[in-house]
Amino acid sequence: MVGVLVVAGVLGLFAGHLRAAASGPAAVQSNVPTGEFVWHDMITNDAAAARTFYGSLFGWTFQPGQGVEPGYTVIKQDGYPIGGIVTAKDAGTVPQWLSYVAVADVDRASAAFSEAGGRVYRSPLDARKNLRVAVVGDAQGAPLGLASRGPDVPAGSVPAINRWLWMEYLAVDAAPALDFYSKVIGYTSEISETRAGQSYHLLKTDRACAGLFTSPWKRETAVWLPYVRVEDAAAAAKRVTELGGTVLLEPKPDIRNGSLAVVLDPSGAPLALQKFPFDTKARH
Repeated sequence: MVGVLVVAGVLGLFAGHLRAAASGPAAVQSNVPTGEFVWHDMITNDAAAARTFYGSLFGWTFQPGQGVEPGYTVIKQDGYPIGGIVTAKDAGTVPQWLSYVAVADVDRASAAFSEAGGRVYRSPLDARKNLRVAVVGDAQGAPLGLASRGPDVPAGSVPAINRWLWMEYLAVDAAPALDFYSKVIGYTSEISETRAGQSYHLLKTDRACAGLFTSPWKRETAVWLPYVRVEDAAAAAKRVTELGGTVLLEPKPDIRNGSLAVVLDPSGAPLALQKFPFDTKARH
């Protein structure tokens, strides 16, 4: 996981590509196209501990949610829904953030994952009125949520502090991962940077939606890593430690000018903390 910082320091990677996450997938209407990441659920064995940690770290607030998932908690930042907390039914579930991507047809996309060598963890269902969701896994083992809608937000706007900023895919092998997501989501890709023989790919629809690269650390499965925008990565990383989490890589001057950290919350769920904007002229 630490390797994300080594590989993903891309010049101007986020510039001009961001949108604010003003509401969750159940917004009244959506102008978010296929491929946009629209929602994030914390899957945990201890919802109370998750609320304490993330409330203290980001100032997030929480309220009971309504829908098909008993005990679902909605996460809000400055009053806007940005995600949720789900208590795992199986005590052996690995705590993690499950990110949802918008697709035109959840049923068709779910079937495409299965046909391309992935799997369906939770079949498509109606979570709320006019909102259909599913949970799938790709051919390299990374879980992903599918949603029929996303937030209606202005194109090109930058997420506020303590909201979701970016997504990265740490692949077991980048080449088949690019082919897989081209088939099931319709992403195109381009190489944004190559360093030490390692290429960083942008996954795109009408704009860049995420980054993808082969993890420099041997992994049996791939993983999607969500980013949160913070005001100060070093201060946020220090606060993570104070709250019982772990810093996998401290901000370093030679990586995005010290603006990025990757951490684990107390349950072991990974998360990236990114100051934005950062000095793209600095060595990183």
